[in-house]
Amino acid sequence: MTTSQTQSALGKKILITGGTSGVGLETARQLVAVGADVMVVGSGASKGEEAERSLNEAVGTGHATFVAADLSSLAAVRRLAATISERLDRLDVLINNAGVISTKRVETVDGNELTFAVNYLAPFLLTNKLLPLLQRSEAARILAITAAVEPIGRFPWGDLQRARHYGGLRAYAQSKKALAMYTIELARRLRAEDTGVTANVVDPFLVRTALTSADDVPLLFKLARPLMIQPQTAARWVASAAVDERFAATTGRHIMFGHRAPSPPGSRSQRTASRLWNASAAATAPGGG
Repeated sequence: MTTSQTQSALGKKILITGGTSGVGLETARQLVAVGADVMVVGSGASKGEEAERSLNEAVGTGHATFVAADLSSLAAVRRLAATISERLDRLDVLINNAGVISTKRVETVDGNELTFAVNYLAPFLLTNKLLPLLQRSEAARILAITAAVEPIGRFPWGDLQRARHYGGLRAYAQSKKALAMYTIELARRLRAEDTGVTANVVDPFLVRTALTSADDVPLLFKLARPLMIQPQTAARWVASAAVDERFAATTGRHIMFGHRAPSPPGSRSQRTASRLWNASAAATAPGGG
């Protein structure tokens, strides 16, 4: 990271979901190295404790803490938000990075389709719950990690949970497009309220991780493996979006390869975003999942 990025990261309080492996772990490693205090969220205790240990043993002036949470459960997401709000006096950066891919339709404890629940409903609920904490920061940032398949995402409004027409790639693309649309709409609302909180989408392109390298991923990911980049490279772009002063005033935008990029036209429809927001609020309301 550059000297300016290092200076701006020092002392920042950062939360990364899906922070115990892949891009999330590498982002945490780079931010801890330059003085940030990072909370990494993951579902597995042993994996999370190992991630915390390795992050704190690495060279750096920051600190890492593991927090366990099953993001497929809305109740667990609410508990996570409450835990973070109890432990921190402010939150400077929230990185919604956690993601899953499933070739078979799986329902969560709330009756939601797993990919939609983890990749989209969880960050929707968590972000909204943490907004008061983010607004205590002088200049908080919200980042949503999307994917190269975002533009092909579609919303079957009568079947967002894809009970009738499920496909692993369809569900994944839908969840990532939903996350991007929510983040852009959130940026618009935060700007209108003059909160000082920014919200942007980071597209790390195609990344070779355990998620995309599994045997049962959709065929497209298998075909794209020769084009995939390493997590360390993608993490540099995410970390830059999190602390680089170049992005201090950027909001409602896509960031790709470390630079502002045009958002896919389909991800900027305010009308669709409002409809999605209302559906998501209903799905994440107590008793609504």
